[in-house]
Amino acid sequence: MQLSIKTRLFLNFTLLSSILVVSSASLFYYQSSKDLISRVEETNRQQLYRYQEALDNVIEDMDRISAQVIYSSDIKNYLYEGMNDDSSFQSFSKRQKYEELLRSFNGPWFIASQINIIARDGFFLTYGQNMDTAHDIKNQIQKAEWLGEALHLNGEKLLLPPHISEWQENHSVYFSLVRSFNFPNNQPEAVVEIQQPLELLSDTLELGSNEPGSNTYVYVINDNGDLFYPYSETAASHPAIPRWSGSDTETMISDGNTKMLWSQMRSDFSGLTVLIEQPKSEVMAPITHLQRITLILAVFGEIVSLIIAYALSERIASPIRYLQKRLEKLNVDNVNTSSVEKLKNITEMSLLYETFEEMKVRLNHSLSDVLQAQKRENVAHLQAMYAQMNPHFLFNTLTALASYAEETGFREFTLLTQKLSSMLRYSTNSMADYVTLKQEIHYTVQYMELMEFRYDGQFSFTVDVDPCMEGEQVPKFLLQPLVENSFVHGFKHARPPWMINITVTTSSTEASAWEIRIRDNGSGFTASAYEDTVTLIDELNQGKIRQLDKLSTKGLGHMGIINTLTRCRLFWNSNVSFALSNRNDGMEFTITVRR
Repeated sequence: MQLSIKTRLFLNFTLLSSILVVSSASLFYYQSSKDLISRVEETNRQQLYRYQEALDNVIEDMDRISAQVIYSSDIKNYLYEGMNDDSSFQSFSKRQKYEELLRSFNGPWFIASQINIIARDGFFLTYGQNMDTAHDIKNQIQKAEWLGEALHLNGEKLLLPPHISEWQENHSVYFSLVRSFNFPNNQPEAVVEIQQPLELLSDTLELGSNEPGSNTYVYVINDNGDLFYPYSETAASHPAIPRWSGSDTETMISDGNTKMLWSQMRSDFSGLTVLIEQPKSEVMAPITHLQRITLILAVFGEIVSLIIAYALSERIASPIRYLQKRLEKLNVDNVNTSSVEKLKNITEMSLLYETFEEMKVRLNHSLSDVLQAQKRENVAHLQAMYAQMNPHFLFNTLTALASYAEETGFREFTLLTQKLSSMLRYSTNSMADYVTLKQEIHYTVQYMELMEFRYDGQFSFTVDVDPCMEGEQVPKFLLQPLVENSFVHGFKHARPPWMINITVTTSSTEASAWEIRIRDNGSGFTASAYEDTVTLIDELNQGKIRQLDKLSTKGLGHMGIINTLTRCRLFWNSNVSFALSNRNDGMEFTITVRR
């Protein structure tokens, strides 16, 4: 079944608008959900970092106090004296003295809640907020299983999870950091225990989400998997905390019908891992809300696009149907009387007829312009042919002069005129933009030979070209402007004899490159000229091209370094680099070309 133009337009517009709506909605949802997930992950990372940093600060304070105690010579002497003199060791004044020493370690603000020094032989010295020591202290020391573990660590710190203190009568819950004293074999086995109350740990890791009704929890475990926070009296009441390794900071665990998102961060200093547990539904709630909003916007956009598609198809098809009906009624009898007045109010149709008429007028103008362009091109070719007459006249004149000099015995003058004629022919031949290096060297040598004749006995030159490089293609007029610069500027303030050396060889720094080196013994560049030239070289080495001056306005003898180097950059692109240096006896210019 063949569809009408209105139906086809409507279907095409609908398809296009649907693709745009779906694409825009999908892109919006993808990018927005990605941003929300990244924001949640970043929030979790920041929370974990804050908890870990606060916990490390507490552990660092405890560790600092423990280190001060075990490295205190007074405390060590006190313990050593106790091995030899029990009465002195147990004296009240002696204990009071070293309790005061522990107080100095703890500071006036009680950084640690309790500092305990414990020896295997039953000695116990404490200082802190709770001085109510248990009566059976020696028995408690013998029961403390972690004491042997701390002594086995040889001075390394041991973190004890929250537990009921064995040393106080009130059985408060503390978490501890323990270090052992490093004594010789004949010295007492003793440790220092720094205690902090469980309330400090709770305040440090306060989330505000562990309260009843909250579904976000924070946990702390050690490397053995023991629960460090929150405090649980029995192992049976411990939550099932997942363990995973690798670079991932998050994992997903299914707990019945609920999926939980776990995030973790481990501290290398304390060996404790902080974990945050969150229901996935809470984390994904903003994304679910975004999904609903995106769906609503997509449906609304699709409805609007259908309305617009119908209106556009009707607007385009209506004048075409009207025009078709008018054309079907058109015949020879009413060709002059039939009118399309209604089309005057329909922009598309009226513009169609007007455009066709304007097109015929523009075609006539275009044909006229083409004829005029061809005429101007013929005139330009004719002028170019006339312009070639002057060089031919100069060639003929120089040839006549050379013949006359040969006949009259002026052999040297003959050679000069032949060189000048060869240079003129090389410079006026515009058939190619590039030449071989051998041709360019030959042209430059002829120039320097003429200058050698002009400055008789005051100028000399040398040219050293690797035969393997003679076939390399170079832009025309590459070397002569650089050599001419030495006469115009370099030799202007230098006393003769003058000398120019041109060397072409394989690069000494790059295996796949070759270089042209031009050196003179003149006065070098002036400060301003050197700065301008180095700036130009830096720009060209970086790929920045200045606007070339037109040769027709500056002439071949005034192209200068700017035009020469710019043409090199345009010819070799990024495969060329330049270097300029002022020496004590002139200047040196280097062009390096990578194959």
